[in-house]
Amino acid sequence: MKKNNLLQLIFAAALIIGMSSCKKFLNVEPTDSLSGNNFWRNKDDAETFTREVYRLFRVGVGIDRPILLVGDFRNAPVLRTATYPNRHDITYISRGDIRTLVNTIRPTPGTDADRFWTYNVEWDKISDWTPIYKVIQSANILYSLVPKVAENDPSFTQAEVKAYQAEAVFMRCMSYFVMLRLFGDVPYFTDAYNQDPLPRTKHIQVAKSCLADLEKVKDDLPWTYADPANRGVRAMRGSALALMMHLNMWLAGFEKDNAQKYYQAVDQFGDELYKGGVLENKAYELLPINRVAEVFNGRSKEGLFEIPNNVNYGESYSNTRKTYFAHVLHAPYFILNQTTTDLSELSYQPIYMKTLYPDGEQDGRIKNWFTDPKGNNYMYSGTGQFTFFKFFNLALGEGNTAQSLGNYQIMFRLADAILLQAEANADMGNESKATELLNIIRSRAEAGLYPANNNYDNNLKDAIYWERCKELMGEGHYYYDLVRTGKLYDGKYCFSPVTYSDFLLESWTWPINPKAMTNNPYMTLNNYWK
Repeated sequence: MKKNNLLQLIFAAALIIGMSSCKKFLNVEPTDSLSGNNFWRNKDDAETFTREVYRLFRVGVGIDRPILLVGDFRNAPVLRTATYPNRHDITYISRGDIRTLVNTIRPTPGTDADRFWTYNVEWDKISDWTPIYKVIQSANILYSLVPKVAENDPSFTQAEVKAYQAEAVFMRCMSYFVMLRLFGDVPYFTDAYNQDPLPRTKHIQVAKSCLADLEKVKDDLPWTYADPANRGVRAMRGSALALMMHLNMWLAGFEKDNAQKYYQAVDQFGDELYKGGVLENKAYELLPINRVAEVFNGRSKEGLFEIPNNVNYGESYSNTRKTYFAHVLHAPYFILNQTTTDLSELSYQPIYMKTLYPDGEQDGRIKNWFTDPKGNNYMYSGTGQFTFFKFFNLALGEGNTAQSLGNYQIMFRLADAILLQAEANADMGNESKATELLNIIRSRAEAGLYPANNNYDNNLKDAIYWERCKELMGEGHYYYDLVRTGKLYDGKYCFSPVTYSDFLLESWTWPINPKAMTNNPYMTLNNYWK
């Protein structure tokens, strides 16, 4: 076994032992027990540890649990199709019935009743935040100990130390971002070896702390990497800017009295991203609409941060139903196993699809994402015939070949950031700039430009909102856009709205596993889900 692989296994084992200890809250082993005082000797050691941080995030957020599916399915206009009647989990989560979703006793594993139940998707695993805290703890350790390399390895420059530390801060903040959107208030710490029980910190304060930390380090990250294998899957300056834009928009939704300040920050970061990342360094670009499928094969110049995976390169998820694309593609475009049929497991309510794409509207996404090679389009069907080719390169023909089907989990990409900046400008009343930004995306989509082709009653804010629904479908943004904008309790936008009183009681959160209270007298659960 290679040295790096051995060190990786040692690190992972020690971290798991420490994080699973029930003696103290989020306890980890001491430094000498975790990785050895002689671990931090050279660049290879720093690189090994850093890659492990990303691996833990990939497992804890991307491939072991359906965390990213929540953003597309929860309170969403999605339907289980008649071909898969046992997918009750789709019905429960689309209605926002999370209590039933995570608490219903599973049928006997392996039986017909179990075949398409939560046993396959494992929604109940989301409530355990321990895997995400493993990322946070490892990122804190990386930030604290990577300077030791410079002490032992003269070739390791201070600029390189700062870059690794910036990656650590980004991964810590990225993990908190995932958790605050899921759970609301969460325990917050930045110490490398925290052993003290902690209360939950208000999600607004967690977001502010992350913004302050990212501001200090974002310029230490490269716009991109010389090695294209690191593009998008390692933190870049564009990754940090996109995260900061999202955090500010989250704060704007929950601190309405200060919303203008947060909108201004989003606009500033959006300008910085476009000027530095697109114009000056040419690190990022929007791909033509007929090449967007390349984004999901990973490491494209449109991707800003993503979780690497491709089922065709031996990196299979333990269960592909934890991914979005497996629900909206079917044979012959996607073949999960010998039982895969020529019908999809999920469809969208026809009224929703007609809201996004009114009959007769010009939009290149209709042709490229919803129309099969024979010219058939089932986007309004509401049945298993519904097929979404966004993640599939139709130009390469049928069959999920290594080149045609990609399932990288795209956390942020350039189009998302542009639409966030458009939204912020619209909310500030800067309609001219907001329209310009909106039309960058509509132009790429080969759609009619706003307001000439406007189906939203000349309401720019609505046009931007529905554009995000169209452009980012399947990328985990739908539900969280509803939450941060308050549209979750507005039936005009949400097809399964909650009441305003329940929203204030934080019904928008996900239930926390009660084991979080073990040996922590300061811990509380989300009251709504008790």
